[in-house]
Amino acid sequence: MSTGRVRTKKKACSSDQSPDNLPLRSSGRQVKKKAAEAADDDEEASEKKYRKCEKAGCTATCPVCFASAAERCAKNGYTSRWYHLSCGEHFCNECFDHYYRSHKDGYEKYTAWKRIWTSNGKSEPSPKAFMADQQLPYWVQCTKPDCGKWRQLTKEIQLTPQIAKTYRCGMKLNNSTKTEGSDQCSMPEDLEALTPQKCIHHIIVRGLVRIRCVQEMERILYFMTRKGLINTGILSVSPDQYLLPKEYHNKSAIIVGAGAAGLAAARQLHNFGIKVIILEAKDRIGGRVWDDKTFKGVTVGRGAQIVNGCVNNPVALMCEQVSARSWDHNEFFAQFAGDHTLLTVGYSTVIDKLAEGLDIRLNFPVQSIDYSGEEVQVTTADGTVWTTQKVLVTVPLSLLQKNAIQFNPPLSEKKIKAINSLGAGVIEKIALQFPYRFWDSKIQGADFFGHVPPNSSQRGLFSVFYDMDPEGKQSILMSVVTGDAVTTIKNLDDKQILQQCMTVLRELFKEQEVPDPVKFFVTGWSKDPWLQMAYSFVKTGGSGEAYDIIAEDIQGKIFFAGEATNRHFPQTVTGAYLSGVREASKIAAF
Repeated sequence: MSTGRVRTKKKACSSDQSPDNLPLRSSGRQVKKKAAEAADDDEEASEKKYRKCEKAGCTATCPVCFASAAERCAKNGYTSRWYHLSCGEHFCNECFDHYYRSHKDGYEKYTAWKRIWTSNGKSEPSPKAFMADQQLPYWVQCTKPDCGKWRQLTKEIQLTPQIAKTYRCGMKLNNSTKTEGSDQCSMPEDLEALTPQKCIHHIIVRGLVRIRCVQEMERILYFMTRKGLINTGILSVSPDQYLLPKEYHNKSAIIVGAGAAGLAAARQLHNFGIKVIILEAKDRIGGRVWDDKTFKGVTVGRGAQIVNGCVNNPVALMCEQVSARSWDHNEFFAQFAGDHTLLTVGYSTVIDKLAEGLDIRLNFPVQSIDYSGEEVQVTTADGTVWTTQKVLVTVPLSLLQKNAIQFNPPLSEKKIKAINSLGAGVIEKIALQFPYRFWDSKIQGADFFGHVPPNSSQRGLFSVFYDMDPEGKQSILMSVVTGDAVTTIKNLDDKQILQQCMTVLRELFKEQEVPDPVKFFVTGWSKDPWLQMAYSFVKTGGSGEAYDIIAEDIQGKIFFAGEATNRHFPQTVTGAYLSGVREASKIAAF
């Protein structure tokens, strides 16, 4: 029995066979080409095992899909395309299709998310945004002191502050984890500053970015604190808990004026750890905020008492001095929403709280500020010279216009022009307490009523009367004198002004008896040597830009705050307060 070998017939190749099937010699170029083709084949076979991320700069050599949504998810294997969120976060093309393709199971979830995302006014919805917002896993750090390792939670686990605060490696978690609420009565009454330790557990964000946020928390908190975005207001801190690091604590500043702006800045700087002294010309704090306690049980503000957004206020009653083009310049900017609110307890509750623990020197009017040297020298009326690194001037606009403080070197022509382009308006108030509420029979369900003057010459004279106790327990009315009407009463004494006011009331309620008041007071802002005004406004020919120019600092040494430096919220306590916070941030930055 014979045996034989099965011979395999070789496939002819056009590169090494002639048309008449005679063998040919391969050239060197052909050999190199064949070798390159073979290498490409090997690389293609290798690429089928895994594929690199095509994002420029991505360091991931073997990406892993975090989504694991599709049945055929690539995991850490091959996919036709990797979608890049960060160098450590990718999802595969199969999971992309799972949510993006209308015939896939995840499409309905993706479209429902898109509707919510769009309704919230966020950026354009996309599969990448969906993955980042809904599918990225959370990361949490082990709280064991000698560990601190970061662990990735499984997809079904929703990170909570309680989990972040108590997590230990290997801890079993599920969606039924509950955070027990503490007894609210056991919480401390005083406000507490935000610290990295308190904030870290509340950083709830998907993906590796949470690790970076926790690592950067201290730096972020310092920045936001210095900018007045957090840890502001009536917050009070002890010397061992200053809000900024030690390198800020060797700075010093003097603040001229203890109004809302000066106190806001001083509170911020004090909490930062910067040494602050406030020099106040008057015998009280508050500036144009002054609550009167004449009437038992009711607080009546001689100055500001209404919280508003700078609209529908008495400035509208000023005749020809107000610029017709720029009187409402601030309304180009977003204003505070909501109704205007009368603070029945008065602004002094806020002012007094801001002033707690601050170094305030009353009856120290400042005469000159010399910033020609390395340090700034401030001289008060008694001859005392105060030396400091920075000075914040918060005196009313009227005092700057009348050169009440001498600057050396003098203020620039640009700043002086801006100061004089604004007007210093005055509003005077009269408050009256009656033996009974005679107006209730005619005025029902309203907390104010108006008066239309018989002729234009009396415009602004007792045009509105406010019921200072709408609940009806007290019988107190307050009215205002605005615009040109202020000059008509400037030389009258309080009793003469009272007589004019009572004449108006008796004309409004002429069908009934109007009793004489048992108590009253009249303000005199225009006669106060350290104030001489109530609010600023843009005069004819001026513009709102003047507020910004006045607010500009000088050589990083002299700063300015007050409602007349706040273009967005002039004429208000809110504007003054915010300007103080703004300048405190600038002072701390230098």
